[in-house]
Amino acid sequence: MFQALFSQILTDLGELEGDYRAYHLKDDIAQSVLTLSIAGISILSMLIVDSLLYRDEPKLIMLMAIGRFGFVLITTVVMLAMSRATKVRVLDRLALGWIFFIIIYLVLLNFTRPANYLTSSFDIIIPFAIYLLSPLKISHNAVLAFGFSIGTLYVDYFFRVGTDPITLGVATAAQVIVHLLGFGSALQLQSYRRKSFKAYMEEKDAREMVAYLANIDPLTKSLTRRHLFSIAESEFLRYVRYHRPLSVLVIDADDFKNVNDSYGHHAGDIVLRSLSLVALEKKRAQDTFGRLGGEEFGLILPETNLEQARIVADRIQKTWEKSPVNLDGEMIHSTVSIGVAEANPSDQSFDDVLRRADRLMYKAKEAGRNRVVAE
Repeated sequence: MFQALFSQILTDLGELEGDYRAYHLKDDIAQSVLTLSIAGISILSMLIVDSLLYRDEPKLIMLMAIGRFGFVLITTVVMLAMSRATKVRVLDRLALGWIFFIIIYLVLLNFTRPANYLTSSFDIIIPFAIYLLSPLKISHNAVLAFGFSIGTLYVDYFFRVGTDPITLGVATAAQVIVHLLGFGSALQLQSYRRKSFKAYMEEKDAREMVAYLANIDPLTKSLTRRHLFSIAESEFLRYVRYHRPLSVLVIDADDFKNVNDSYGHHAGDIVLRSLSLVALEKKRAQDTFGRLGGEEFGLILPETNLEQARIVADRIQKTWEKSPVNLDGEMIHSTVSIGVAEANPSDQSFDDVLRRADRLMYKAKEAGRNRVVAE
């Protein structure tokens, strides 16, 4: 029950969990580096406290100074490693190692404090900082924060002789309160971040879907004329620049008006959709297929000369001829006429190639339909 409630509050991202962590990686690195910088400065500033506590023990002050500078050195190395991290798991391992190190360091440091010197205010800051500033999961942060509190309370209760019981009780209560506040605050912060990321991804998916639908002909599931021409112009520019072969097919359904008149427009729609599917199946991954209008389609074939393009056209023509459309048990037979043209140096734009392919398609119709004409 608690786990279900926890998941509901925290927003379960499911498969997006990895994307969520990767999306926030730079922010988590920047926050972690800033946190380590503050920790290093804070530890160095405590040298003033050490000089007051141990003013009669210069050797101990020296040892404390060495320990603090050692802490800063290790922290600096971890900071540099974090700033260069490019993967979430690397950042998590560095953060986990450093937090574990600082917990051990501070707990051991408490053994050196006088019996009447409690560090409650400082001890409260550490768990709260772990909850709010650590990039690790909340459950991992909770374990680390509890580990620190248990270690500090253990020192307070069993190694500080003569400490006032009321003071110890206040210190314990403060630890309990800071864990409740820290865990609650972390839960709220993480929940907000996760909900914001989920909303961002949903909006991004919606925008991509709108863009996709704007480029797809709803009837035939091929590209729209506008998007087909956009890609074709780019391919033509590539042809001009690199002099690589480029061919175009214009495919037109034969006697399509008769299909509509004999079987209805619904049947005509099914025939166009089926023809589009056949062409999409026969084209290569790098080819671009779209609807030019009505029952006419275009196929852009980059890196393809005229002879190779004719082979593709023959394949489409023969496959469609042998693929009647089943409409409520009645077989509708249809054929296509295809014109094939290859770009040549005299072409000024993609329109020149397309018009030539279109003329060849009409030649195929004049020659009896159901054939391919290329030149």
